[in-house]
Amino acid sequence: MSCRASFWSFFNLCALYVDSNLDTARLYLNLQSVLGATLAGLFARTSEGGTRRVLGETISHPGYIIMIFQFLVSQGFERRKPIPTFLLGVLIITLGFGVIGYAGVSIPVFVLLGIFLFAVGEMLSSPRIQEYITWIAPREKAGLYTGMHFLAVMLGGALSGVTYTTLYGRFNDMGHPEYVWFALALHTIVGIVLLTIFTRTAGEFREQER
Repeated sequence: MSCRASFWSFFNLCALYVDSNLDTARLYLNLQSVLGATLAGLFARTSEGGTRRVLGETISHPGYIIMIFQFLVSQGFERRKPIPTFLLGVLIITLGFGVIGYAGVSIPVFVLLGIFLFAVGEMLSSPRIQEYITWIAPREKAGLYTGMHFLAVMLGGALSGVTYTTLYGRFNDMGHPEYVWFALALHTIVGIVLLTIFTRTAGEFREQER
């Protein structure tokens, strides 16, 4: 649930952070220099004064990245063990959080790298943990096992909306909104450490006979 709370915090915070705390006019110019005015315009709007600015909601969802790269990522890791792959994905998500936070105090275009890292981490972690849960579940309890997994998803989503939105507001009032991403990275690292300790102590579960 710890990892899920930080996972959902990305969706609750990223668009708000981009719109409120990054130089989105400069970010548009960065995109324009790579994609051209036509494609960059799909991610932007014209603000008062005629300045083109990137909209946070147009870049802060990793769905388009996942649609392009999921097949390649899945092929590259399909023979790897699920728990190490899951933990690697969560670690990459953690790096993404750090880069998104760094974008607030350096070059705004770094936020795109952070979002890309988050997407790669999601492509690695989400499918493999769901595969692992169905893999270890007895046939007659597969629904129960997957249901408990989505209970953790629900709790993580609910808690992230309360805790990290509030924390973002406090850091923003302090003049350091980027701290929320560093807090998320730390939170996620704690989840990785706890899960690593658990698997090394209890061992990975074995696949159930079908």
